Amino acid sequence: MEDQSAENGGIRVLENTGVDQEEDGELFKRMITGHPLYGLLIETHLKCLKVALGDQIGDVGETNAVDDQQAYSKLKGATTPTSPDLDHFMEAYCMELSRLKEGMEQPIKEAASFINAMNMELKELSGPNNAYPADLLCTKK
Repeated sequence: MEDQSAENGGIRVLENTGVDQEEDGELFKRMITGHPLYGLLIETHLKCLKVALGDQIGDVGETNAVDDQQAYSKLKGATTPTSPDLDHFMEAYCMELSRLKEGMEQPIKEAASFINAMNMELKELSGPNNAYPADLLCTKK
C-alpha cells in the first residue's frame, strides 16, 4: 500500500494504489451483498423508486435487482466478514429508506383524498338527475 498523504482542510487523507483500492472494493461488495439485510435494503430501495416514479418504473427496477443479485452473488464467499459498523449502517439505511418512502407517499395520499372529496362535492352539487362519471374519482392510494 502506497502511503501518499495530502492535507485537505485539516483532514489527512491516505491514498491507496489502484490494486489495493480494487481489493478493498471487492471486499466491501462481498461484505454488503453478504449481509443479512442486503435483500431488505434492495427491496426498500425499489419501493422508494416505485413511489417516486409511479407507473414509469414498470418491471425495470425488479429486473435490475435480479441482475444485481446475480452479479453480486459471484462476489459472495463462503464466509462473509461482517462488522458492527456495517450492521448499524445497514439498519440505519433501511430505516431511512422506509421513512423516505413514507414521506413521499404522504403528499400523494393527501392529494388523492382532496381530489376524491372535491369529486364527491361536485357530484352532490350536480344533483341526483345529472350523471357523474365514477371513473373520475381518484383511486390511487
